[in-house]
Amino acid sequence: MDLSKKMLLPIGVISLVGACAPYPAYSPRPYPPHPSQLQVQPDGQPSVTDEQQRQLDESRERLRQQQEAERNENDVPAPPKPDKPNYPTASAVPGKAGFVFNPYTHNIVDVKGIASGKLCRDPEDSDPTHKFRVP
Repeated sequence: MDLSKKMLLPIGVISLVGACAPYPAYSPRPYPPHPSQLQVQPDGQPSVTDEQQRQLDESRERLRQQQEAERNENDVPAPPKPDKPNYPTASAVPGKAGFVFNPYTHNIVDVKGIASGKLCRDPEDSDPTHKFRVP
């Protein structure tokens, strides 16, 4: 009796996981014809009958249509990005880590603690539109 209780939990888990598994969303591809169904040409190369060729052409056309539908489904145009203003990048002060030259006024600005590529403004510059990127 103890063995059946120990087996009940794994069987239940397997059943639950199996019930939650999704079914494939595609139809299986047709198998190639059996070698006994192939006709052999005089040069020894196998050939298919007209009916088999028609079935192959139909399955290829269905596959092509499915792939085209998937491509069209995935080709959603991206929304246009707004134009970002292009800010100049400051140049580093040689020998002084964490200091840069303001590209507008050429004053030295302390940028310690500001990540590279972030926008910054010189607090001593009177024009608030003079923003620049930290190198």
